[in-house]
Amino acid sequence: MVIDHWSKITRLVVLVAAVTVSLAATGQTGKSDKVYRIGFLAFGPRPVGTVITSPLVAFRQTLRERGYVEGENLILDERWAEAHLDRLPALAAELFRLNPDILVASGASAVRAAMRETQEIPIIIAGTPDPVGERLVQSLARPGANVTGVSTLPGREFEGKRLQLLQQTIPGITRVAVILDSTSRLDPAVLESAAKVLGLTLLFSAETESPDEFRNTFEQMVKDHAEAVYAPETPVNVRQRKLLVELALEHRLPAMYASREYVEAGGLMSYGPNFSELFGRAAIYADKILKGATPGELPVEQPMHLELVINTRVARLLEISFPTVILMGADAVVQ
Repeated sequence: MVIDHWSKITRLVVLVAAVTVSLAATGQTGKSDKVYRIGFLAFGPRPVGTVITSPLVAFRQTLRERGYVEGENLILDERWAEAHLDRLPALAAELFRLNPDILVASGASAVRAAMRETQEIPIIIAGTPDPVGERLVQSLARPGANVTGVSTLPGREFEGKRLQLLQQTIPGITRVAVILDSTSRLDPAVLESAAKVLGLTLLFSAETESPDEFRNTFEQMVKDHAEAVYAPETPVNVRQRKLLVELALEHRLPAMYASREYVEAGGLMSYGPNFSELFGRAAIYADKILKGATPGELPVEQPMHLELVINTRVARLLEISFPTVILMGADAVVQ
């Protein structure tokens, strides 16, 4: 009887241990019976084409690597404003009516639209150059409230680096036109300070929004003897991206842009964040928050590396030869 009694206890201990190991293993995979809902709000246009031009692919892939699979335990609701600021409030409200666990917002305007809708649901920034200056977070180290995420620049001073790379590509230039409109929060003084160090004169465009205004702006640039163009990332420039690169080529003006999407659309060169990497990092933030992290206590991450992308086909059309320092420093070459 004593032997039989202890035999039963032994079998019970083994069974409990097996169940415990099984539950632990399940927890390690990140799988859950819960279905998570993530809202995604973007200021810009919906990407098309390859992984390179579709950062949301990287976002999905990173989530999948952490156990979140659409159709199983994840619902991802996307809304794209197609670079129209006036669409963001309605799109943000629409997403929050779906009661997401998290909302990911790409672009400062998208983040602000989301912040107006909630102070409770976590908001992850997936790209804006100056979260503190834009008053989206209290500080990079301790964002506070319900907002955190990833910025697109290590600091506004990197705007000057774009002018420097443009000057290295076209040695001897002294006059650079800047396509900057009122939808941008970039302080022109930042560019002027960098230009002064480089010995450049900047020619700021008049308010430019419609296609006709863009055409008039480029004609005026030529009259003002501009030798090159810099187009910062503004809502209007994003919306008119294709026209912008076409006009630069038509007027044979070498141009620097803020992201590789312009180069893939036919621009000469860009210096900026890799949005696929950035969106992958945003997915890591989502995973941390879904597992219990507090958004306001997660430091805002700045990119460790900005990529230089050049278009050799456009260079040939403009009869430009990229200097060795630019060719060697390029992270990607579009041909």
